[in-house]
Amino acid sequence: MKQLTRIETVVFLQKVDLFSACSAEQILRISGIVNQESFDSGESIYQANDPAECMYCVVDGTVELRGTAQAVRTLSSPDTFGVKEILSGRLREQHAVAGETLRVLKIDADDLFDLLANNIEIVKALFRRLLDAGRPVVGAAQA
Repeated sequence: MKQLTRIETVVFLQKVDLFSACSAEQILRISGIVNQESFDSGESIYQANDPAECMYCVVDGTVELRGTAQAVRTLSSPDTFGVKEILSGRLREQHAVAGETLRVLKIDADDLFDLLANNIEIVKALFRRLLDAGRPVVGAAQA
């Protein structure tokens, strides 16, 4: 799959609900810590009980989140997944599998926390979004 340019990455991240309270400058900073990855249909992204080392934003394709009760939740662009676990420091709760050929933006937890440690305005923007009771954060509550 074709790699997104930096400007395409910024434009895409502006569509991601989790970052909706961030300014353009904050999104530009976030874009500096993302890595693009691709997965083939059926390929495992992570397993339940794996350490949560990163979060993902779906660019193209779909991902299936499979819980312990055989429930499957399908996500597509611009959904996020793996957010709750990196923010809580818990193990993965679900198994994530590419439903279709999948392209994601991956944000490593350590890179995210380093960025947040030096950018209080991004922290404030993320908290505003996460605490917005009127709109659930896709992927943050279940993924």
